[in-house]
Amino acid sequence: MINEVLHSRLIAFALGAWMFYCGSIGAYDGAIFIPFIYGTLLLLNHLDQKKSTGEESSDAQNK
Repeated sequence: MINEVLHSRLIAFALGAWMFYCGSIGAYDGAIFIPFIYGTLLLLNHLDQKKSTGEESSDAQNK
């Protein structure tokens, strides 16, 4: 489920709108903080998927 949420177009649009709003009023800490958290979640999700499928891919390479 977290994978579907992270790759949602609605979430990406909301983050873009938030960054635009924060940038327009000069609150650059808000424009950086929320996308930083989103990027961290993407990285952790990617590492978790890579770790869970790492053993299967090594078997395919040995064949």
